[in-house]
Amino acid sequence: MTLERGNAFTPVASATLIWPWRSSVIAGGVTGAISLLTNLSAGVLDALGSGFGTAAFFFALVGGAVGLLGSRGDRRARRYAAQYPWRFAAVPAALGGAGVAVGGLLSGGLLFAIMGGAASAAVIWVILGIVAMVVGNRK
Repeated sequence: MTLERGNAFTPVASATLIWPWRSSVIAGGVTGAISLLTNLSAGVLDALGSGFGTAAFFFALVGGAVGLLGSRGDRRARRYAAQYPWRFAAVPAALGGAGVAVGGLLSGGLLFAIMGGAASAAVIWVILGIVAMVVGNRK
């Protein structure tokens, strides 16, 4: 996909162009490891599910927030996020919600996984949408 003037710019392109991989991987890894270690008494499979879900949630949340607030990244992606904050927030929210749902499948049932993934996606979507609106109005 080329990002020249006049071409369509999608939320996925916007999220990937400004995604801070280092920050999001560190945040997801640290929180996932802490969650895994604190839930080992519940069983190995429950601990793995909890750790993976927590890691995915914070990977998406921190990645989206730092991508909006950080100084690196593509200016066109930031402009898109400022113009369409809720569309931009949908990509990290879907990623985090899917990760939490997979973690829920490991540690619980299907209904638990679906509800947990949807709730997590909604929380990430609202937080990043508000951050994108505030940052977009500031710049």
